[in-house]
Amino acid sequence: MQLSDNTVPGNYQQPIRNFTGRIVSNYVEEVDFVPNSNMRIWYNNKAEDYPTHRHSCLEIAIPLSGSYTYVFEDRTIALKQKEILFVPPDMLHKISGTREGIRFIYLFKIDFLKSFFDYQDFEDLIKEPLVVNNETYPEVYNRIYSRFMEISNLYFFYTSSVKETPIFSHLLGIIGMLEKRECSDGIEVPHNDKQREVYIKLRSLLEWLSLHYAGSVTMEEAANYIGYSKFHFARIFKEYTGMTFYDYQTHLKLRSVVEKLSDTDMSISDIALTSGFNNLTSLSRNFEKQYGCSPSQYRQRIRRVKRT
Repeated sequence: MQLSDNTVPGNYQQPIRNFTGRIVSNYVEEVDFVPNSNMRIWYNNKAEDYPTHRHSCLEIAIPLSGSYTYVFEDRTIALKQKEILFVPPDMLHKISGTREGIRFIYLFKIDFLKSFFDYQDFEDLIKEPLVVNNETYPEVYNRIYSRFMEISNLYFFYTSSVKETPIFSHLLGIIGMLEKRECSDGIEVPHNDKQREVYIKLRSLLEWLSLHYAGSVTMEEAANYIGYSKFHFARIFKEYTGMTFYDYQTHLKLRSVVEKLSDTDMSISDIALTSGFNNLTSLSRNFEKQYGCSPSQYRQRIRRVKRT
């Protein structure tokens, strides 16, 4: 990710001043942000690897051509063209087996987000590496990709300044789109009176589910709660939330599991039962599908991060 190379097209040279060099101590990298800013974005076309490191900022990678492989402690992710990878702050990773290709690498300071009321939702979302593509986020992937391309344009095509406000506006919009699929707060308020009535009923239901998910509420019970037939309810719920009713319940249970793994010393078996899973096998299967590792591996990783 060096800058002093004339192979980088002129349009993609760094604004204000070039990269001065890597500073790494005990695997911790001190990111060389653009002076007086909270970001650094790279147009990277180097067929070279990047050794193990971590940093306190959020990293995002998007290959424009070719592939790009990130290696984490217990997981390897081979990014394909136009896939988007979110690397959590303070997570050890390296880039390996790099061949010819072009990719954008985005580095953002996001500490200011911690003062936001709903920051915990985003933090839960990126506790593990997150890949965004047409399969994982089909409803919003194209819009998210376009937003990142607009961020790149804003960054590289202004040579005398960094357009930090519109860039972070786009980043916040991206975070909002990601959270929309994960959280009930993403449901948009409709303008049509009939649709608004449905919206109000669903908001009431989602608030109720957030308190009773561990009891494994059935679809019939949920439909009765807002006065719909089971089949009409299933269609409306998917239309408004982007998730099936049972997938949404699993999502709520997994959020509870993540909080308890991070903040308590409860056994994983007890966490499974108190979060609404019938047994440890069911928890492990769903957890690994969502986070790419077992609950115990996740807890170990969180504890290592907290010790650093």
